[in-house]
Amino acid sequence: MSRPGKFAKSSRVKQLRQFNRRKQQQAGATIAWNRVTDFMLGRYQLTQGRKLPATVAATIQRFFSEWLATAQAAGVQQVQWSVTAFTTATLKRIGNQVPWQFYAVLVTQFGAWQRFIRREGPVLPIEPRRQIVALCEPAAVQQLVARQLAVNLLAVTATPVTAEQETQLVHSLLDGDQVNWTAVSALFTPLGFQNTAEKRSDTYQWLNDLQTLTVSDFHH
Repeated sequence: MSRPGKFAKSSRVKQLRQFNRRKQQQAGATIAWNRVTDFMLGRYQLTQGRKLPATVAATIQRFFSEWLATAQAAGVQQVQWSVTAFTTATLKRIGNQVPWQFYAVLVTQFGAWQRFIRREGPVLPIEPRRQIVALCEPAAVQQLVARQLAVNLLAVTATPVTAEQETQLVHSLLDGDQVNWTAVSALFTPLGFQNTAEKRSDTYQWLNDLQTLTVSDFHH
């Protein structure tokens, strides 16, 4: 499997400790564009993250950090933040830098995270204000993740396939309109995952913790 790479290094979990909630939430105040990620991650941790198991919270924070990087790359004048488009681009960038359990955690938490971004995005204190558009329905999230997992698998095996074969692989990872995590585990586990993050780092521990999760930990 691929190494954690830049994704693991991009985590801003530690920066949450430096998040100055009081100053940034003063009435009528706006924040600088380069503070958007810290602000939103701080809001998520305060309202959602602290209610979740540590590994789950860290996973969504890291996904959210990458998602916000996608949003900011679109530019300050891009007032419409498309959940579907940004999520698709974000997962493509993350790819195989994480074990399959990352995607399983994301699927279980996506609905709650999307409600958060739908609520908090429009009141983000920047100018111009953001609009949250193109939300993902539950079935669409499952399909999106299944397709990314198929791409990840093909990237690892480096097997030339046709578009039709890729579509068939996506279908094989779905059971109705839900990802079949038993099938995903059966395909990815034998390939292994190489955790090359610094051994004393939070990222190394997080990736190890993710890999201890099994199919039984996720609702099918």
